[in-house]
Parts: sequence; structure tokens; C-alpha cells
Amino acid sequence: MYIGPSPEIQKILRQNAKDRQIEVDASKMELDSSAPQVAYYLYEEIKDYQAKLPNTEDVAMSLVQFNQNITILVNDIGSIGSNLICFHGTDTSGKPLELVQHVHQLNFLLMVVPKTAPEIPKRKIGFLGGDEDEL
Repeated sequence: MYIGPSPEIQKILRQNAKDRQIEVDASKMELDSSAPQVAYYLYEEIKDYQAKLPNTEDVAMSLVQFNQNITILVNDIGSIGSNLICFHGTDTSGKPLELVQHVHQLNFLLMVVPKTAPEIPKRKIGFLGGDEDEL
């Protein structure tokens, strides 16, 4: 059972939330709301958000699903067919996670979490679409 971040991490997250806001550029998203298009748009937004962070921080997705709060460090984003989005990554303890969600039910928060090892380069987030493994 996931119990959430420690009080120290929560304090850092609250301060980070005060210090920055995310601005979504809806002009990037075409009228096509198929899963591959939405997955690529989300990939671009997460990649842009991550690029703005210092090396001591990383981007994560916070979801409230199944009566619990889940934090995912996304490694790859892809799609299945025309209506399912797939997020592959880990939770904050390193356990692998895969979230498959319908394109019309997407609801998550991009958030900042402290990196466990600031000396390690930023994670490279991949886009899984067609014949491309990563952009």
C-alpha cells in the first residue's frame, strides 16, 4: 500500500508548488484527439517541463486513482490503438508501474520531486509510437 511521500518531501513539494507553475500550450495539440496524438502531446509537455528543472529535481505524475495517490516517474509514453494511453515508469521507491488509461479519462498533475542522486543526469523520457522508440 502506498502511503505517500515523507513529511520532509511534502514540505519541499509545497515550496516547489509555490515557486513554479506549469503553462500548457494548447496550440501544440491539433484537433485530432486520437491516442497517438495525445500521447505525443503529453510527451512534449512532460519533456518541456522536465527541461526547466534544476539537476536536483525531477518531474513526476501524480494520480488519484483507485482511492489512493500514486506518483509515477515516467520513462516512456505510448498508445494502444486509437483510444488508450500507456505510461511506463516507476514509483518513488523504484517499483515498476504501467498505467493504461482511456484518452477521455486522462487526469493527472505534473509535479516536482527531489532526485535521489542529483549527480545522475536527467532521465530521458521516451515516446513509443509507430517505428520510433524515442524522439
